[in-house]
Amino acid sequence: MVLGVSSLGGRAGAGAAHPKTGRVYVVRPGDTLWGIAASLVGREGDPRPVVDRLARLNGISDGLIAPGQRLMVRP
Repeated sequence: MVLGVSSLGGRAGAGAAHPKTGRVYVVRPGDTLWGIAASLVGREGDPRPVVDRLARLNGISDGLIAPGQRLMVRP
């Protein structure tokens, strides 16, 4: 699985009034929170805490995600 993560950038010179924006992942057909987390931590990492963090960051209580949904990957 290829993880498509992009940085959302702000305007140059926006200053400290704008908080730093995190990375976003756009859900593709067939994606799961577990699969996304596993891609983020790599082969040797434990995806369980990342699944929990993704759910918490994105207000997901039932574990369901949909294609096209934008998930905050890192605050």
